[in-house]
Amino acid sequence: MTDHPPEAARAAALDAARRSILSGFFGLGLFMGMWGALVPARSADLGLSELMIAGFLLLVGISLCAAIFMVTRFRPFQDPVRLIRFAGPAYAIGFALCLTTGSPPLFFLCGVFTGLAAGFVDTALNSQASQWEQAAGRRAMSFFHALFSLGVLFGAGLVTYFMATEPARLAPGILACAVLYGGFMAVRRGWVSTADAASDEAAPEAAEFRLPYGVIIFLGLAILLATLTEGGIIDWSALHLHRSLGLPYAEAGHAVLWFSVAMTVTRFAGDWLTDRIRPHMLLAVPLIIAAILLMMAVTTTQVALLMMAYVAMGLALGNAFPIIISEAGRAAGDRPLREISIIVGFAYVGLISGPALFGVTAHLVGLDSTLMLLGVLALILGLASFALPRFTGPRFTGPRFTGPRFSGRGRNR
Repeated sequence: MTDHPPEAARAAALDAARRSILSGFFGLGLFMGMWGALVPARSADLGLSELMIAGFLLLVGISLCAAIFMVTRFRPFQDPVRLIRFAGPAYAIGFALCLTTGSPPLFFLCGVFTGLAAGFVDTALNSQASQWEQAAGRRAMSFFHALFSLGVLFGAGLVTYFMATEPARLAPGILACAVLYGGFMAVRRGWVSTADAASDEAAPEAAEFRLPYGVIIFLGLAILLATLTEGGIIDWSALHLHRSLGLPYAEAGHAVLWFSVAMTVTRFAGDWLTDRIRPHMLLAVPLIIAAILLMMAVTTTQVALLMMAYVAMGLALGNAFPIIISEAGRAAGDRPLREISIIVGFAYVGLISGPALFGVTAHLVGLDSTLMLLGVLALILGLASFALPRFTGPRFTGPRFTGPRFSGRGRNR
C-alpha cells in the first residue's frame, strides 16, 4: 500500500477526529432531549411526585459533580479518549434504562450511574473539541455544540413521534439508540491522541493546573451565569407568559421553542462569526442588547416584544458556553481536560441550582421579578465578557502545535 503524504494523512486524521467529536456531542444531546420529552410520562408511569423528580435530578447533578471531581484529582480519569470509550456506552445504557424501566429503585440507581457517566463524557468531549481546535488551527467549538443542540431537538422529536404514533416501539427505539451510540463510542478510534501525555506525567508541573486559579474562577463564574440564564428562560418563560400575560399553554410554549431554535442556529454560525468578530465582543454586545430588550419587554408586558427578547436571548447565549470553553482550552494548552472539567462543573452548578433559585424567587417576588433577574444576570455576563481577553490572552490565531496528535488512520476501524 502506498503511504499517504504527511499532510494528506494529517488532514484525514483531523477529519476522522472531527466526525468522532460531532457524533459524540449529537448522542450526548439525543438522550437529554429524550429525557426532556419523557418527564411527564416517566412521572406518571413510576408514580413520582414533583419532589421525587427534583430529588432524581439532584442525584444526577451530584453524580455529575463527583465525576468532575474524579477527573480533576485522579490521573486514571485524565485521558479523555479512555473516558469516552468506557463512559460513552455507560451513559447510553444508563439513560436508556432510566427512560424505560418500570422500577422506581432502578430508576434512581440508574440516575446516579448516568450522572457519573455524563460528567465523564461531557468533560472528555469538550477537551477533545479544544484539542481539535488547536491541532486544526481554527475554531469549531460552536459547531460541535450545535450538534448537541440538534441532538436534543432530534431526541425530543423522536420520542414525541413514537408516543403519538407507535407507543409500543418507544422502548425498543430508545434501547436501539443506546446500543448504536454506545457501540460507536466504544469502538471508534478516530480521536485526538493523548498518547504523549504519558511522557509528561512525570514532570512536576503535570500535577498542577496550567491556568491560574483566578482565570479558572472567572471563566467558571461566566459559564455559571450563562447556564443560570439559559435554564431560567427554559424553565420559566412559558409559565410567565401563561400566568402573567394570560397566553394559552400552547402559545406560551412558543417562547421555549423559539429560544431553543435561536440557540441552535447561532451555534451553527458561531465559528464563522468568531473568525470575524473578537470572541469577547461576540458575547458582550448581543448579551447587553438582549438583556435590555428582555427587561423592557417585561416592564411593558408586550407579548410580541417578549418573544423577540427570547429570540435575542437565544442568539446571544447560544455561543456563550462554546466560546468560554474554547477560550479556556486555548489558554490552557494542548491537554486542557482538568481546567475544562472545573469550568464545566461551574456550568452544572448553574443547571442544578437554577430551578430552585428561580423557583424561590418566583414564589417570593413573582414571575415578573424573576424574568427581570434573568435580564440582570445576562447584563452582568455581557459586561463581564469585555474582560475576557485579560484572562485568556490574545485572540486565537493558529495552532498551538503542528505535529500529528491523532489516534487512528483517518477512518473508522
